[in-house]
Amino acid sequence: MKKFKNFVISFIILFISTHVYSFEDKKSELGFYFSTKVYEERHPVDNSFFMSQDGWMIGIDSNSESYEDLYTGFKTRLAYGQVDYTSNGTGTITGVPDYQFETTGYLGLPSEGTNSRTTYFTGLGFRYLLNAMGHQATSTGHAGYDRESRYVYLPIGINFETGPWEFRGEYLHFLYGQQTSKLSQASPGLGDITNDQEEGSGIKLRAKYYTSTDSGYEFYTDYWDIADSKLDTTGNFMEPRNTTSELGIKYFFKF
Repeated sequence: MKKFKNFVISFIILFISTHVYSFEDKKSELGFYFSTKVYEERHPVDNSFFMSQDGWMIGIDSNSESYEDLYTGFKTRLAYGQVDYTSNGTGTITGVPDYQFETTGYLGLPSEGTNSRTTYFTGLGFRYLLNAMGHQATSTGHAGYDRESRYVYLPIGINFETGPWEFRGEYLHFLYGQQTSKLSQASPGLGDITNDQEEGSGIKLRAKYYTSTDSGYEFYTDYWDIADSKLDTTGNFMEPRNTTSELGIKYFFKF
């Protein structure tokens, strides 16, 4: 039994020593992804359900990273999708177009071990979303309107690489946001409104697997929780608390 244990230990040491993974100092990747998305608004007084939009998104994703001394990274994605609108008070609309653009810059410190690399980072991100419901009518005859949201946020996270796997987690500290509602599309007598958003947070989780030296897959989830906005300049309109959940898969290749 002792000889067998010594053999197993020797085999493990030999396996590790001959399979040390060499991590790249520079990465440039382009990906294509599909995701499901759920957006939900809650009542500002009792937190009850107010409205939701759920559907799918498809998009492209670019990633450029360098691990030489300091970690620097730039990630950008552009997506199109369709969501179904549901509200207890104003009915439903199916197939509402959604457009999304997001870009983030990162700066951090990498630390490489025997068979792993851990990177701590922060940065600055911007997210834009257009929900194009303008000039459409709900099932109850209510007029829709376009809604634009802009987020500026500070990511704080950790990236861990081991072998062909890469795991990444980010806490998203919300810095500032604006929500523009094109109410004039619903009624000529109404003016467009803009609400400032000052409180919220988000989370991004990633699990990436390199199936070869040139390509792989990434599984991810994004979550946002944004608090009630400030009143607009007229003092009559407020953007209620809302959450966004996205779950997706991406195929990527190096270039």
